[in-house]
Amino acid sequence: MDTDRIRRWLIVYLAILVGEPSESIEANVPFSRFDIDSVDAVQMAAEFEKAFAVEIGPEFFLRGELTLDEMVALIAETAVV
Repeated sequence: MDTDRIRRWLIVYLAILVGEPSESIEANVPFSRFDIDSVDAVQMAAEFEKAFAVEIGPEFFLRGELTLDEMVALIAETAVV
C-alpha cells in the first residue's frame, strides 16, 4: 500500500475529527494525542475500508503508543487487500 496516501488520509481524517487544520496534525506524536475512542475507531476503520478497499480492524486506531508514522507503516504492512 502507498504509505504517503495512507498518511495523507489519516491526517485529513484526524484533522476533521479533532477540529484542527490538517497542517497542525503532527505525524511524529503518539496517536493517543488525538483522543480516539472506540466509536471513533470503528468509524475510522469503516471509512478507511471505503477509501482503500482493504479490511482493517478498529484496534489499529486504538494503539495510542504508536506515532501516526508508525501506524502508517503498520497498516501498510498488515492491511488485508
